[in-house]
Amino acid sequence: MNFDSIAREPRKRRDRLDPRRVRIGGKTFWQVELGSEIRDGKHHRTNHGRAGVTLSERLRGEAVEAARLLAPYGESILDVVREHVRHKEFERRSETVANAVRMLLAAKTGDNLRVRYLSDLRARLARFAASFGERKLSDLEAAEIDQWLRLQGGAPLTRNTLAKRLSTLFEFARQRGWVTRNPMADVPKAKVTGKPPGILSVEEVSRLLERANDETLPIFALAAFAGLRSAEIERLQWHHVRFSENLIEVPAASSKTAARRLVTMTPNLLAWLEPYCDHNGPIVPPNHYRRMVEDRRRAGITTWPSNCLRHSYASYHLAYFKDAPALSLELGHVRPTTVFAHYREVVRPSEAERFWKIVPAVSAELSIAVVA
Repeated sequence: MNFDSIAREPRKRRDRLDPRRVRIGGKTFWQVELGSEIRDGKHHRTNHGRAGVTLSERLRGEAVEAARLLAPYGESILDVVREHVRHKEFERRSETVANAVRMLLAAKTGDNLRVRYLSDLRARLARFAASFGERKLSDLEAAEIDQWLRLQGGAPLTRNTLAKRLSTLFEFARQRGWVTRNPMADVPKAKVTGKPPGILSVEEVSRLLERANDETLPIFALAAFAGLRSAEIERLQWHHVRFSENLIEVPAASSKTAARRLVTMTPNLLAWLEPYCDHNGPIVPPNHYRRMVEDRRRAGITTWPSNCLRHSYASYHLAYFKDAPALSLELGHVRPTTVFAHYREVVRPSEAERFWKIVPAVSAELSIAVVA
């Protein structure tokens, strides 16, 4: 053994933070140094003395009770306190509902989204902000949001649409760190009953096309025989109707789902639109709504269900062609199950056959007659 090397080995220095025994008032205590703070760019340790190793009766009792309550979950007091502090800090950084709605609408407007969507988003979120404007987003839980949705009333589909707009708000907040997760994932959807969609009969569609004026006729034909939405038709130009290919292009900017699609023109639709093959510009004329109402009146149609021509197209198409996936593509739906759930067995196949035979015909009495 080399005693010289041992003699030369330096003694281990004692860490200043190591506990040490001290005598206070004739009694022996262990004293520790805890924590530090920065002043003037330098670390300054704070010696808490007896406070570092002694607890009040109240604090000791709370610690014992806290440890007892946490024991079944295998968590320590310190872990829970740290999580609570983290939550409080996150809550402090969260944004109020009113401010979040304002920033979301500004962002969506800057994304050049459709005016109709922005208007709907603004109106629905305004109702939410009126109830929770000064609340922090991080405070809102799924149960409270679900209760608020139920109190709004309205049809199940309306409630689900409102919930969808709220999900957009909370997802916007999650991406910006104002909430940890989107609470709408835990809000149940309202059950939509299987009520058949409102459609027109073969005779009603025939009369409508027969009574329509030259400017509104293409609008009715595109809705009835191509299933286009009213908003999609309003954005179409005549160059989107490709007569040589028997196709109608619905651009992404015109589609509700913001996805471009091609709709096949059936022979009877092509027959109705053929007189317009040389037209240019927008398909829908100014003040078209008033003219369409007058056309419906002349056709004797007193009941006009929402989106009835698009629903008619889907119902008669599925009954006649019996191809839900193909119809789903034509309608711009994401899943064929939507088509099957809403339009299956709405009309009889014999009626569907008559529907796809509604074509214009020149007669001695009328410039356009209907053969069904």
